Amino acid sequence: MAALERLEAWEPHLNAFTTVFSGQALRSARRLQSQPSRTRGGGALWGIPVAVKDNLHMRGVRTTAGSDAPVSPVPRRHATAVARLFAAEAILLGKTNLPELAYGPVDTYRYGPTRNPWRLSRFAGGSSMGSGAAVAAGIVPAALGSDTTGSIRNPASWSGVTGLKPTYALVSVYGMVPLAPSLDHVGPLGRSALDCAILLDVIAGYDPMDPGSDPRAREGFGYARVTGLPPSPTRVGVLRSLFAPLAHDVASVLEQSLDTFASLGVRLVDVEIPGWNQAVHDALLIAKVEASVSHADLLSSYAGRLQPQVRERLRDGLAVPVTDYVHARARARVFRRRLGDAFEAVDVLALPGRERTAPPMDADGGRPPGETGARYTAPFNLTGFPSLVLPVGLDREMLPVGLQIAAPPWRDATLLCLANAYQQVTDWHTRRPPAPDASSATTQAQSLTKDLRGEERPIQLFDKE
Repeated sequence: MAALERLEAWEPHLNAFTTVFSGQALRSARRLQSQPSRTRGGGALWGIPVAVKDNLHMRGVRTTAGSDAPVSPVPRRHATAVARLFAAEAILLGKTNLPELAYGPVDTYRYGPTRNPWRLSRFAGGSSMGSGAAVAAGIVPAALGSDTTGSIRNPASWSGVTGLKPTYALVSVYGMVPLAPSLDHVGPLGRSALDCAILLDVIAGYDPMDPGSDPRAREGFGYARVTGLPPSPTRVGVLRSLFAPLAHDVASVLEQSLDTFASLGVRLVDVEIPGWNQAVHDALLIAKVEASVSHADLLSSYAGRLQPQVRERLRDGLAVPVTDYVHARARARVFRRRLGDAFEAVDVLALPGRERTAPPMDADGGRPPGETGARYTAPFNLTGFPSLVLPVGLDREMLPVGLQIAAPPWRDATLLCLANAYQQVTDWHTRRPPAPDASSATTQAQSLTKDLRGEERPIQLFDKE
């Protein structure tokens, strides 16, 4: 299986996975190959290897959520999104690494840092860092991540892949370890918008097991409506104020991508959205409070097994006055209307994916201070509007630059269609980092994972039969 060969070459350098199901993946591939030819390819993902972030449940496998603490019992059911992957006949290659509880800072992890395939000394992004790196390295063509204030789109920006935070409630979060339920999303990362559309078609849809699921959520939301060109003229509102603090080379790459969109017949319009920075602040406050509530039992019973930074974040959230939370929710409703009003004049918004390309990590996987990625992504979690990051170039250090586009709720297909049109005339989504050289590896992954008995052991990657 080619995916396992790529994993064997890359994983000691990346540390993208907490668990790899190599034996199971091979058995699944053999079973699919043994099907009569008339029934082959019946599933939309027939035989395609995928990975899922390790905060999504898989029946019978401990969900670590990047933590040593017992985040949940060994699940008896798959997360709905995972079950839909299996129903589509995908091959689940493994579960991917993340900062603790998907809440730890990008350099706070129990199972070690995931390194960026483009530069092993750089971050891959949080918190869906393992999923983004696995796709960027070509180990899998697509993976599932989760996004509470930017955790699909941030690794998409830094790792040079396409990542979609869908409309809130389009994809079920049943079976996901919650962080901030009013902001949590499950979504795809893929090589291209078309790959994300195919995966979205599989995982989207109403789910009675998820209390927040919306009956408007349905299958068939992506692929069939993405292969053509977007309606013309599409009006794209450019949030210029968010381009101002960018490094010159990053801003230049983004401007070139906007020129390419214009060449496709897109009409660019500069826009401003009042209250943007307040919305970022409110999203982070809401996330802090809801995360502390989601993990209050864990904090009470297993505080000593949590990473210190995560433990303090959870304690800080419990100390937030309830009036602050209520006021933030009220302002969020106002901002949602304001953002909706902006789409009366434009069809899509365009803004940076991140404020910079992937920053360097130190020898222990630490990071420099001052990262503010939520500024570009969190308002779309606050409002539930869909947004997508796609690779649009490289900076002067040859690191990926991502452009973010956003649309009104239930217009996910509009984003995918526009991104696909861009990717039909550019090749940034097809570029891959060079394969790692074993002699120049900066680190050997020393991650730990859990087997089904819950015993700690070195990660078992290659249980080939």
